[in-house]
Amino acid sequence: MNPPLVYILVINWNGREHLEACLDSLLASDWPNSRVLLIDNASTDGSVTFAEERFGADPRLEILSCPRNLGWSGGNNAGIHWALEHGAEYLFLLNNDTATAPGAVRALVEMAEVHPEAGALAPKMVLFDAPRILNSVGLECSVIGASWDRGVGRHDTGAWDSPVEVIGACGGALFLRRTAVERAGLLPEDFLIYLDDLDLCLRILNAGYKILTCPQAVVRHKFSASFGTGRRARFKYYLNTRNRFWLLLRNFPGDRLAEILPAVALGEVRALGRAVSEGALWRVWAHVRAWGAALAYVPKARRERRCRRAAGVGECRFWPMVLKRPYFCRGVELPHQGFYVEREARGRPVCPIAQHAWKAFPAGRLRVVLRNCYPALGAATVRLKVAGVEAGSLSTLDETSVDLVLPEGSVVEFESDKLFFVEDTGELMDIGGWVEVSISPLAI
Repeated sequence: MNPPLVYILVINWNGREHLEACLDSLLASDWPNSRVLLIDNASTDGSVTFAEERFGADPRLEILSCPRNLGWSGGNNAGIHWALEHGAEYLFLLNNDTATAPGAVRALVEMAEVHPEAGALAPKMVLFDAPRILNSVGLECSVIGASWDRGVGRHDTGAWDSPVEVIGACGGALFLRRTAVERAGLLPEDFLIYLDDLDLCLRILNAGYKILTCPQAVVRHKFSASFGTGRRARFKYYLNTRNRFWLLLRNFPGDRLAEILPAVALGEVRALGRAVSEGALWRVWAHVRAWGAALAYVPKARRERRCRRAAGVGECRFWPMVLKRPYFCRGVELPHQGFYVEREARGRPVCPIAQHAWKAFPAGRLRVVLRNCYPALGAATVRLKVAGVEAGSLSTLDETSVDLVLPEGSVVEFESDKLFFVEDTGELMDIGGWVEVSISPLAI
């Protein structure tokens, strides 16, 4: 008996720079029955030519060239149609800026086979260049339709390694059962991008399936928590706001309006107040446009609901998993080479660090000061390595320092033996320590 066929759908638009790492990792998978479908959304950067020249000899790679940019949802829907027509039993949606562990597909299939009630699985997504930091282990969703990645910015400790039920899975790495897609339907193409993955997941739940995390399947992702700048940032903000309302109209239970409407109103007041206080009046206009788009969308949402009721998948089963307070994402701070944004502690600048951080320095005398901002939680401890060799150790309930003599071009690593967790500190991220570093020339 042949193992289940998995179609891995890689959506791409002008992402040639990402394709080598992504496709190399997928073609190194140890799952014996898979196809990789590169869905190209009319790229103009030579993505298709590169894929054909670099990977064309591998029969597992197939390329679907879309005549125009269909967006994230439309492109993935074209790939889903292709995969279903070619006999896929499972579909694995992936962004092109990912690299997948060799055993990830096997872990997903084996878990899906053991849990036939699971219509979708959420792999463990970690940061591409800092794989100790989580990107996503499923999604969370609040009563106002806002959604965010579960675990984003947290350290990958054993606390995240047990499978749990979640309300959704990030579309950047979303594993789907064929029968769940056939029953729940495709991605909503009018969303273009953002929250369309959650919309599909809510419908999978309403179709009677569960969504589980699969932490044993690891995917590295070049994740950015920012909206960018300029027109692109404004368009992304508008799409997120508009799609949040569309998600509510399409999916949330009508008999809960007494809970939903006041929460939405409060969320909008807070968002507008924040925009005005920060002088970002363009965000106010984005909300006004989104309100108009929501009103215009009501007839379409009502037709969608009627179709689902006729198909027997109209019951709202996901409501108990919705966070009932009017939450937006509480904010995310990601490290650069393990260093977070500099701040002040006891009148001095310090950089919080992740459990592992690294930085290149010129030749000179390096002074490293370690401070402990939460002494009641125990000692902060950081070990130092130069060129991979242990060079010093710091541990303190208060403050301590060490000096190192560095040759030219030294890379210094900072490795923490202890993490100060979000639950204990109220910070946005888990912290390994707070360091102040300075370099001075050696005396001649």
